[in-house]
This record gives sequence, structure tokens and C-alpha cells, in this order.
Amino acid sequence: MEHMLEQPQLPHNIPSPVEFNTNLVELIKQLIKENQYEGVALLFTSEPEATRNISCLQTVGMELYHDVCVSYLTTQIHDEQPPLYTCAEELLCLIAAHAPTEELLLELLDIVEEQKSEYVFTSALRALQVVLLRMGNKKPRALEWCLNSIRTRIEGLPLPKYLKEGYDRKQERLLEQNEEIEKLLMHFITVDLFYEPLLRDVLLQQCTTNEIFFDTSINRRNVLCCFLIQMLGKPLALLDLSSDERKTNIYTIQCARKLTKGATRCLVDPLRLLSVGEYRVRWCRRLDADKGVHEMSSNNIFLIEEKLPLESLAIYFYMLFVEEISLASVPKIYLPIYIFETGIYYANELLAHEESPLHYRALLLVKRLLDNLLQTKISAVSLELEVHKNFCNILCNIVGYSSQNDLRQIGIKLLRQYILQFDEEGKYLVLKNLLRTVTHNGISGYLAIMYKDLVGKALVTSVATDLPSTFSGQDFRTIILQYICRLPHGAKTDLIENSDSVISSLNALRFFAMKDHQNRTGLWDFMPEIEKQFLEPLRKGLEISVAHYKAELKRVEYGLGAKEEAKQRKNLEMLDINIANATTESGNINLEVNRQRKIEILNQNLCTFDLMRSLLGRAVECVESSSKLSKSTSM
Repeated sequence: MEHMLEQPQLPHNIPSPVEFNTNLVELIKQLIKENQYEGVALLFTSEPEATRNISCLQTVGMELYHDVCVSYLTTQIHDEQPPLYTCAEELLCLIAAHAPTEELLLELLDIVEEQKSEYVFTSALRALQVVLLRMGNKKPRALEWCLNSIRTRIEGLPLPKYLKEGYDRKQERLLEQNEEIEKLLMHFITVDLFYEPLLRDVLLQQCTTNEIFFDTSINRRNVLCCFLIQMLGKPLALLDLSSDERKTNIYTIQCARKLTKGATRCLVDPLRLLSVGEYRVRWCRRLDADKGVHEMSSNNIFLIEEKLPLESLAIYFYMLFVEEISLASVPKIYLPIYIFETGIYYANELLAHEESPLHYRALLLVKRLLDNLLQTKISAVSLELEVHKNFCNILCNIVGYSSQNDLRQIGIKLLRQYILQFDEEGKYLVLKNLLRTVTHNGISGYLAIMYKDLVGKALVTSVATDLPSTFSGQDFRTIILQYICRLPHGAKTDLIENSDSVISSLNALRFFAMKDHQNRTGLWDFMPEIEKQFLEPLRKGLEISVAHYKAELKRVEYGLGAKEEAKQRKNLEMLDINIANATTESGNINLEVNRQRKIEILNQNLCTFDLMRSLLGRAVECVESSSKLSKSTSM
């Protein structure tokens, strides 16, 4: 019995496991020192040694990582000794398949975040991919840490300044020729190779489970989905994302397309997250750290801003609706009006950023959502939501003040399309509130003409019936007296600065006088008030302005002396009449502007006054003649 319990003794010529492991490490180091890189590969590929050598990596893997991989995975080795770099890279992948996952994962994360070399970054991702596949569904947080490190690295890459400032069509075609942008796109291509096997594995696991409802907890699928959508945000969103086949920026759209399709594969229904924007804006949780309510304490991963920024989600829906990537996956059950009213929250999110490219995406997104409405009208009830007010205000600021000509042109067309998509009451409310709040005179004039056109259409289409209340009676009176036929400062109003709105008002008044002889709008009931608060002050203001501008023109043409010049300047300042584009920041006439330029500006302004006087004369003539006709008709 005692003999049976005796442990067998190993022969003296067979090394112990510890000695074998040590010998393996030293052998690998020696082979590398002798440039026998193929010999290192044979240790793990040729039988019978391969099986035992691979099993040893569970013990000595981390030692090999520190002694071999870290030493030889450098930019210098990559450039000067490519075979050595390849050997170290392949060894790292073997270690990743067998070494302790947690310890190696932390080491690889340090490389991803700290190493500046693109080559080392790629090698680290190859190994990291193997480690994460080994972990499976057990530790979604580990996957999240890795993806956050990748995201941090990409966000830290240098970019050309003009991406934030905006670029024109010519510059857009050459974006991918920039060295910094080229480096950025190479990172995206590398990351695509990294996450694709992980995505396949996640979706395979999903198919084997009987999941009835969409799980919004922190699991591998949702973590990966949030990452893919995050990657669509800045800096990628600042590039050219249009999928026009004639464009030269092909790598950008390829990266964006793969990210969009990957996220859709996780969601199945692309519009599953459409309501997230509205939820975050309208029902934002009141965070209270004392009660344990933190941003990160939500049970729904998609409601956490840090994990799924609205900016990135907005770009996802831009890719879906505007570029039509994965659009065929959208179920047919969603109403276009629902998609529009939830989608506008994402447009506002993009418009809230400083970068012009994001503004461009926002406007195109809203335009596409409006196009999808077709004949469906937006109810005036929707205007109770704050999102419409915010959208209108930001859109008007872009139309009036954006430095990008394309944005202004798209914006003004979109503003018109947006207003006309409402029902009659909605159109009136939008126009009324914009006329009340907009400070840009060009936009105010444009809105006045829009209202004029709407009233004109109503006069034609409702010949046999009463006009809608929004185009007649008290509503019509309010719009005309308070927002269209008025001068901000009476006769002292700066007519050059307000020329657009004044000209539009005169055209609108002349139109109403000619088309509404029967007083269906109620115009003739308050015409005396229009004459008192608008026509008479305008006539007086024009007389004063023309006289003083002519005097200034004469002074400049004949070159008056310094004393007379100072006197003329003082007179102009007293009347608060300044020459556009020829004034200092304090409002005083800039004497350094050359004489010829002054003459040109003054003549241009005098031409504007002539146009106003001509329109004023025609408007008064129409009012007088139509007034007589209106009285005879009523008798």
C-alpha cells in the first residue's frame, strides 16, 4: 500500500516546469539576438514542441511581453528592422491568446493611450482584439475601457484649424489630401479592422439568446453600439460625409458608412434610439449626488451623455436619413411627423456647436425630414414645444450672420420650407414671433414678404368664403401695425440700416392696397394709423436723410477745409446719420477712408433713398386710389 502511494521521480535529464519556462524565455531571446526570427515562429507552429510551448505562455507570457514585445515594438525597429518588428508583433498576438487576460489588457491600454506611433497602435489593437474575444460576454466593462481608450487617442489627434472654421466647396474636395486628416482616417480604418470581429461575435451571441425586449443595460452589444455611434461624432463629423460618387473624399464616407451600418446591426431597428434626444432635453433627470442620482447611475446606457453624446447620435441619423445608409432597415410603422418632431432635437444639438460643418449637417437633416412629410401639415399645437423656438432662433442667426455663403443660402430656403409646412395658424404664429424677435433687417424684410404672399394666396383661394382669421381682422392688424409697417425710431430711424425691411414693408402695403378693395383683411379700418406711424415718418426721414447725404457728398467732392469738415461731421453725428462701411467702431465717420470710396458709398446710399422714395410714392398712390374704390364699393 505504501509502495502504491509513492510519487514517481522525474529523470534527472528532464527539466521541471519552472526550468522549462525559463529555458523557453531565454531561447526566444537568443533566437531574436541571432536574428533567427523564423526559429521563434517554429517554436509555436511545429509539433511536438508547439503544444507544450504554447501552454507555457500562460505562465511566461507577461515576462515575454515585457522583455521582448515592449522592447522591440517601436517606430525605430519598424523602420530599421521590419522582420524583428513583425516577429515581436506575432509573438504579442500569441501571448494575447494565452496570457492572463486582465493583466495583459491593462498593459495594452497603456500602449493605446500613450504610444504616439501608428504602427505600435495597430499592433496593440491586434492583440487587444484577441484578449477581448477571449473574455466574451463576461466583462463588458473591460470592452468599454478599451473603446474609451481608443476614442481618447483619436480625439487627441491634431487637426487643421479650418475644419472648425468651415470650408468652401473647393477646399472640401481636397480634405483628404491633408496630412493630418489622412492620419486621422488611417486610424479609423485600423479601428474598423479591430471592432469588426468583435461585432460579429457579439451579434452571434445575440442570435443564440431568446431576447424578446431590447435590453438597454451595459452589455457588450450596447457598449459596442454606443462606441460606433460615438465615432461618427467629432472629429469625423467635421469632414465631408456626403456620399456623392463624384467626390474625391472616398475614405471619409467609407468609414462613416461602416460605422453607421455597424451600429444599425446592433440596434436592428435604426430608429430605436430616435426618442433619446427628446427624452434628454425635455425630461432631463435632476442629478443629486447626495441621493445617489448620478449621470452614470441610469439603468439605460443610451441615456448617459458620456456614453452616447447627442452630437454623435445626430450624425448617425444624418447618415441614416440624408445619406440613406441603412435606411432600408427602418420599419414602415413610423409616422413621418413623429420622425420630424423627434429629429429636430438632433438638429438643434448640432446647431448649438460652433463648427460650420455641423450646422451644414443639421440643415440638411431638417430639410430631408421636411421633404418626407410631403402633404402632412405640422399642427400649431407643436409650437408649444420649446424646441421649435430654439430652432427658429438659431436658424435665423445662421441665415443672417454666418460667414459661410452656402449655409446662408440653404438656411433661407429651409426657413421658408419650415414655415410653409405648418397649418394656417402655425404659419401665422411662427411669422409673428420671428418678426417680433429677429433683429436682422434683411430677415425681417423676407418674413414680411412671406406673410404678404400668404395673405395674397388666401385672397385668391377663398374668394367665396371668409379669409382665415390669421390673415384678417385683429391678427392681420397686429402683424401689419406692430411688425411690418413701423419704423423703430420714427423719422430718426437709420434708413440705410433698415433699408431691407422698409422696402419690403412698402411692397407689402402696396400689394394689400391693390388686391383688397373689398376690405376682406380689414386693412382699410386702420389705414389712418399706418399713415401716421409709418408713411408720414418715412417721408420726413427720407427728406432729412437725402438732404444731409447730398451735403456730405458735396463736401467730399469739393474737399472742404478742416473746420468745415469737423462742423459737417458734428452735424451728422447729431442727426445720428452714419455712412455704412465708412465709420469707426465708435460710430464716427472714419476720415482715413479714401475720398473716392466715400463718394462711392454716398452715391450708393442716395440711390437707395431714391428707390425708397419711388416705392413710397407708388404705395401712397395705390392707397389713395384703392381707398376711393373701397369706399365706393362699400356704398
